Amino acid sequence: MSADTPFQMGPVRVEPAMNRITSEEGPVELEPQVMDLLVYLAQAKGEVRSKDDIARALWPDASVNDDALSRTIWKLRQALGDDAKSPRFVQTVSRRGYRLIMPVAPLGAAMEAQTETGPRVSATVLLASAAVLVVLLVGASVILRQPADIAPPMASQTDEAGALLSRADGFYAQYTRADNEAALRLYERILAGDPQNAAALAGQANALTQRVIRWGLEGQANRTALTEALQSGELETPRSQAALERAEALAQEATRLDPGHARAWRALGLIKAAQSDFDAARRAYDRALVIDPENWGAMINLSELEELSGHPERQADLLARSFEAMSRDYAANPVAIRPWQSEVGLTVARLRAEAGEPQQAELWYRRVLALDPLNVEAVNGLASVLRDGGDEQGAVALCRELEVAGGGLCDQPAQP
Repeated sequence: MSADTPFQMGPVRVEPAMNRITSEEGPVELEPQVMDLLVYLAQAKGEVRSKDDIARALWPDASVNDDALSRTIWKLRQALGDDAKSPRFVQTVSRRGYRLIMPVAPLGAAMEAQTETGPRVSATVLLASAAVLVVLLVGASVILRQPADIAPPMASQTDEAGALLSRADGFYAQYTRADNEAALRLYERILAGDPQNAAALAGQANALTQRVIRWGLEGQANRTALTEALQSGELETPRSQAALERAEALAQEATRLDPGHARAWRALGLIKAAQSDFDAARRAYDRALVIDPENWGAMINLSELEELSGHPERQADLLARSFEAMSRDYAANPVAIRPWQSEVGLTVARLRAEAGEPQQAELWYRRVLALDPLNVEAVNGLASVLRDGGDEQGAVALCRELEVAGGGLCDQPAQP
């Protein structure tokens, strides 16, 4: 049975290519790594697979602790409605590993054809598609400006190194060329005194990658989206590839030194995405989320891959999860979250509107305004939804409130 072959597992239908399982309770979307685990156990045909074997299969070339694997097993059991103490699907075999105890049978070729959504498109063809480009540019400001994810200094760091790291992260989070270059120099100072500082290695990898994506090695570009950089062809030049390989080496070293460092895995994900290796990027982002399920930045990064893959519904779901995670984390991390949360909510609203879900779009515009009351784009978006729904009076009142508060003016509605 291939990795993408749909199969029946007792009362559950499994569609790996869709990252979906369906039971009597209805369909459930799985994270890609959780689906990979389910497929791996299904391919074992009831035999026990050790923790080491599973880790090598799900996280190749990476060191994984038991906690990361346990989280993935837990997520799979949650999706299946399984109980570790009285399992129907996934059994823990003491001192040995895990096995799937529910019989598995591949679905027929006809059924498989029904579950396919269409031929897979290469990254080159995808990026050349004008229709996809329009979608990509909608959320460009959300996608590329990789969330700062400022990491607190590790206990082993000196006060000076910790202060330098915080300063470097602060420069990096400004997303200007000068600040990015300043961040690089500060990361280099930290690494000169502590070459095995995983946080500084991850930070340097991020800044080097942003240099290539945003401004180019000559500093002449002014891009705001990874998609722009990919389409420019500049990332495929030997110099750019060499720069990305250097950044990759730094990120890989950071993950080797500290396999539990979520930011290092996110840095690796951005690099692999810039190299058009979207599968590897997805694995890295998934790993960051296994380590830190509340990592809203990794959710935004993953949403980019869904956008590139032409799955706006998955993109919207990931961004919605990111918005919720930011709400939970805001009190502890307001400086990093404030520039992001409104834009993420607006992107969800736009995607819902484009999907023909005006009620959901209205809900998301209102959620943004509840946190950012004078957000001009949210007011315009909500006013447009209200007008389309026949509530012209509500739209006018909303725009008047914005104008009176000095927040700006609404766009004029298109004349029929």
